[in-house]
Parts: sequence; structure tokens; C-alpha cells
Amino acid sequence: MPEVTASPGTLLDAVRRFDPGHPVLEGLTCGELTSRAQAVAEAVRAHEAVGEAVVLRMPNGPDWVVAFLGLLAGGSLPLPVAPDTPGPEVRRLLELAGGGRVLAYPERPGEKIELTGSPGVRVDGGPGVLLPTSGSTGSPKLVRRDEASWLSEARRYRDGVGVTEEDTVVLPVPLSHAYALGWLCGGLLSGAALRPVPPTALGQTARELAEGATVITLVPATARLLATRQQVRARRARPGSPAPAPRLRIAMVGAGPVDASLDTLFTEAYGIGVARNYGSTELGAVFSGPAGLPPLCVGAPLPGVEHRLVDPATQEPAPQGPGALQIRTDGVPDWHDMGDLAVPDGGSLRILGREGTAVRRGGRWVAPLEIEAVFRAHDAVREVRVTGRPRVHQGEDGIAAEVVVAPGGPDETELRAHAARHLAPYKVPDTIVLRSALPRTASGKTAAAARYRLTPRAIEAARAYKTSELLFALHELGALTALAEGTALAPLSAELGCDPRALEVLLDTAASLGLLSTAAESESAAARVPLAELTAFVRLEERLSRDLVTREALAAVARSGQARRPFERRPEDADHAELVTVYQGAMSGPSALARTALGLRLLRPRPGARLVEVTAGPGRYLDRLLARDPAAGGHLWQTGRLSGPAAGRVAEAVAAGRVSTGPGLPVGRADFCVISNAVHDPASGALLSAVLASLKPGGLLLVDDVFLPSGRPDGEDTGPASGAELALDWLTHGGTAWTSVEALTTGLAEAGADVVRHLPFDHSPCHLVIAKEAD
Repeated sequence: MPEVTASPGTLLDAVRRFDPGHPVLEGLTCGELTSRAQAVAEAVRAHEAVGEAVVLRMPNGPDWVVAFLGLLAGGSLPLPVAPDTPGPEVRRLLELAGGGRVLAYPERPGEKIELTGSPGVRVDGGPGVLLPTSGSTGSPKLVRRDEASWLSEARRYRDGVGVTEEDTVVLPVPLSHAYALGWLCGGLLSGAALRPVPPTALGQTARELAEGATVITLVPATARLLATRQQVRARRARPGSPAPAPRLRIAMVGAGPVDASLDTLFTEAYGIGVARNYGSTELGAVFSGPAGLPPLCVGAPLPGVEHRLVDPATQEPAPQGPGALQIRTDGVPDWHDMGDLAVPDGGSLRILGREGTAVRRGGRWVAPLEIEAVFRAHDAVREVRVTGRPRVHQGEDGIAAEVVVAPGGPDETELRAHAARHLAPYKVPDTIVLRSALPRTASGKTAAAARYRLTPRAIEAARAYKTSELLFALHELGALTALAEGTALAPLSAELGCDPRALEVLLDTAASLGLLSTAAESESAAARVPLAELTAFVRLEERLSRDLVTREALAAVARSGQARRPFERRPEDADHAELVTVYQGAMSGPSALARTALGLRLLRPRPGARLVEVTAGPGRYLDRLLARDPAAGGHLWQTGRLSGPAAGRVAEAVAAGRVSTGPGLPVGRADFCVISNAVHDPASGALLSAVLASLKPGGLLLVDDVFLPSGRPDGEDTGPASGAELALDWLTHGGTAWTSVEALTTGLAEAGADVVRHLPFDHSPCHLVIAKEAD
């Protein structure tokens, strides 16, 4: 047993209470953690950042914990954000905090710790944590919680949940979120061994469980992914395989509701049901309950927590509910409104949903969470959000359900019938809307519905077509070759036979718009665009702008949906053949060929390898593999209406019987599978389970495609050059599955695979993603 001293006054004191040799993080003892945190604290004082906000933007891991404790010990106000938070959002948060700096934590021990940026406003009141939250308004704000608040929450985990120094606690939840931070503090106070891992690292999380972790803290989305992954793994495991979590005693889910389907899924995967956690950013965890509670229940108050239910309109006590839940902690006289409606349920409390989203129909409350749970029970439903819509007559709100289904899943009629079989008539949604995806917060919650408003950029966009038309005009004039090399007005006008004065206006305007540069050759050489690739893309975009991605086509697909869009009804005539040629010319340019070469180097196929390629192209991966190894073989599935004929060597291999073709993928026979420019197609590349099933044990999947940027749509880091406009191509003549790398990672996890390599390309929306089936 580690030696424990008096009650701590700070979080770092909580670590010091234990023997210096007591292990607390992977590779760090309590003594080492204390020493490294003190180095961060000294850097805070050296930069005179006491009382200032300091952004902590790092991935989950031991270094995060060191930096967090050091910032607090130094007297600053750590402002934790997710590691992928865009720069503009960080700046907005710092503005809310009155300015501040960003911690530049060294990659290697011993390097200098820096705080970058300008000093902010100093705030009295001692160390504390600034937590970003949108609350119920959707507008960002910062909640400050002092160190005493975190120590109080830590005691609730120790005394109420029962975390001890014998536990190993896995934390695959963003440490920038209040829920994970509360658990972190509880573990530090209890002396538990902590294992903070990135939320997307499901393989690492599963290994921690297999190696003897006793406690895991989860959010609903991660719990579902982890359990689904384990079920897939269990189906492929040999009899007598080790238990996936031999010592697990608590699997606690917070930051979202636990319905019956999630509880059942996790129990079947790990042999233990999910415990419950309920709290808020302002107060931390306030309710907790063991596994086995009824759906949507959150347990009983933790030590030091009082609660009551009041009528939302009158604020009079409503002990039997439904009522607005109010909490007070640690003897503080003021009640805090949690913003949720709840009802007693045995010795527990059942959450009905947010006050602002709960629905009242005919004098009866309808819980959106209950309706969402019913939809999630459908095998084909991936995500759902249920909200109320006010009607003219008070107390008769409408109910809307936004549902994401698997490819080939049920339509609105089938979903409505499913709801009617499991819900009272007054709870069945009036409106069911099929969505391609629902946005999530960093902690895995379904984000609030976006509200779309025009911005001043709309005026710029109204003129933006002139930029593209100018580029197309230069192409039509035959000027691109000369402009790629660099030329002056006089020789260019003579070569093209153009009026010099009019051409000068065109060129000066193109330079002002950023299409051309007038810098010296040495200054612009690094930004030079390969002529062949530029010309191919200009030809494609020129064609799309007058045919597929037009205002008429966008309006038509918005009205009819993708299944009935104009592109699907086009005849395959000479005009279509020309479009295929133009499209493949752009998709098979130098950059694509370079990615193919790199992708094969990463896969490292052995002689005679079998490769399955799912593609909207000619099969360039198979073609290159066959060029290197005539003994290789495999399968080609060309998908979509723009794939064109198979590449020469692939066609020869098909004729010789070494390569098969068609949508019927071989099962368990491929060393590798490549999805090339087809992962967004719901009829082929998006079917990740079927694609993975084509692999031999240990086989690798490579995805080579373009993805939408992950930054905020209103952030300064995004814009016309970011790749966001690719969504219009997918809408009008492609597919909209797995539109971001994050969505693909989630889909792979659901299919039982882990990402082992992710290679984005600078100044390009292209990515290579390599995955393998879970070990």
C-alpha cells in the first residue's frame, strides 16, 4: 500500500500524498509526475502568466496530465481544448478569456517549455480551469471552476463510486471535457493508475482492458464503438481465446444517455453492464449508479450532493415529476438548474431530456431520449436526434426525428412503422428526416442542430463565378502552357493573336485574384503547378460547371434527392463517353499516380500477392502491381458511371483469368484491399464490412480518396481552396458516405477495424488511410 499523508489542498498535493515510487501514469511514478509538473509551473512563472488563461491543446496521454497539473501549480488558468481545434476557434476562446497564451509543450524531455502569444488579462481568485461550453444557447462561453471544485468532485469518485489505489483506470474520453477531467482528478486523489488514451484509439483501449484494467470511463458513442468492435472480434476468435477484459469491474458511461440497446450491447461484448454518470460542466459529476439500472436512469446523488425537482413554470416543488432538476453541492446554499427534466424511477432518477427540447403533447411530457432509444434499437440506425417543434396551440408541439441509417437501410415509411410498433401514438414523430450524418461534439455527444445564416461571404460568392470563368477563358485561348512557364504580355498576345489591351486586363485581373503571379521566378518556383494536371482539372471543372454542377442540377438534387438526381438519368451516349474521358484524365494525373506508388510501397506486397481494388477508375493500383509482378492477381470492382474501361494490364489479367471483376467480392482471399476514389459511394466503397471480409487474416485495407476538411465551417482556416466544395461533386454525381476522415475512422471501428496509418497531403484534400482488422 502506498504511503498517504494529510488531506490535499491542491491536485498536485494529491499526487504528493503517495509514495514517490507509486506508479500513476504509464512510465511515470508520483515522484516523476510531480517533478515534471513543477517544471511546467516554473515556466508559467517565468513567463509571468500567473492568473492568465493558457490554452492546453494536446492529445490524451501522460504529457497532457503533466502539463495540466503544472499549469495549475504555476497559478495559471488552463483552458483545455481538443488537439484538432482550429486556430480561429482557439483565438475566439482566448478572446472570451480576456486574452492569453498557448502552451508549447516540448516533444522531448529536457527541451524548453514555452508559452506562445501575447499576455492576457490577469484574473484574481487563484488557480482554476476554464472550460469551453455552448450551454443551452449554442453560443460559446467559458465556465471557470476553481481547484477546490475539482478536489470536491474527486472525492465523489473516491467515496461515492469507489475508485481506489488498486484500480487501473482507462480514460478514452477527451481530457479537455469536464467529464474526463473529473475522472482524472478522482483517479489522482485515489492513487489509481491512470491510462489516458486518444478517443479514437480503440485498439489501444482494448489492449488496456485485455491487460487488466479495472475501470473504464466512456461516453455513449465510444462505448458503442468499443462494444461493436469487440463483438466483431469475438465472432472471429478461436475457442478458448482470452477474455477481452478479465479484471474489468466498472464501465461507466457519462456525458449522454444510456438506453437499453447500449447496455445490452456492452454486456454481450464484455460481460459487464454499464454504470451511469450524470453531471454538468459547472458542477462536475453529481449522480452515479451501478450497472443494471433501467434505461435513461442515472443513479443516486453522490456524497455531498442534494437535488430537487421543481415545476419549470412556477418553480414550485414537483417531487413526483416530471420536473426541472436542480442541484446544490458541498453545502452551498444556491441551487443550480441542470437544464434537464427528470422523474423519480425507484431509487434512481430518469432523465427525460433538456427542458428546451422536451415536448408537451396534450398535457403529457414526451421524452426525446425515449424516442431516440427506440430508433437506436433498429439494427440499421446509426444515429438519431429527436427535437420538438412548437405549434400554434400551446402544449401540442410537433416531434421531429433526424435519423442516420446504414447504406441500404430503411426509408421514412419503414422507420415510422418501427416507431409505431414501440411507442404510444402521441410519441410517434410527426416528421422523420433521413440524414447522411449528425455532427458530434468532442466528447461524442450529438451536437445541437445547426442554424444556417448567410454571411458577408455570400456577396463574394455571387461574384466568384467570374474567377472560374476567367480561368476557363485562359484555357480556351490556349494560354495555360505559356503561363505555366511564365511569359510577358507582348509575346503572349502575339502568340495567341489577342488584342494586347484586352488581354492585359484579363491577366492583371487573374493576378489580382491569385490565379497568376508576377513574382520573380525564384520566388514562385515552389508554388508552380504541373501543367498537365492543371489542364486536366481545368477541363473537368469547365465541363462540370456547364453540365453536372450547375445551379439547375444543385436545385434539382435538393428537391429530388440523390437517388433521382439528373445524373442518374443521363443516357450513356457519346456525350457521356466524353465526360468519362475528361473525368478520368483529371483523376489519373501525376498526383494520383504518385499516391498509387506511395500506397503500394506502404502495403509492401509480396510476390504473387492478391489485391482487391474497389474504384471509380481504371484500377490503377492493380495495374501498377501487375507491372511490377506479373504473377500477382486479384479482383476489380469498378463502381459508378464514370469509371471508364479497365487499365491495359488489368484487362489482360482479366482475360487471362488472374483478375476477376464485378461487385461480388471474394471472401477471405485477398492480401490487400484498396478503395480508390470510391469510399464515398454507398453502393460499394462505403460497405466497409464487406470490403474487410475480402481480406485474409492480417490483411490490410488502404483507402485513397479525398475528404472534406475537418475545421469549423465558419473558421478562418477554411475557404474555397480548402476542399469543402467537393461536397457538391458528391451530391450531384458521387456519393456522400464517410465524407471526413473522422467519419471513416468511426465506420472502420464499427466494422471491426483499426486505423494503423493516416497520411494526409499538404495543400490537398487527399488522404491515404491504412487499416486492419482488430487483433
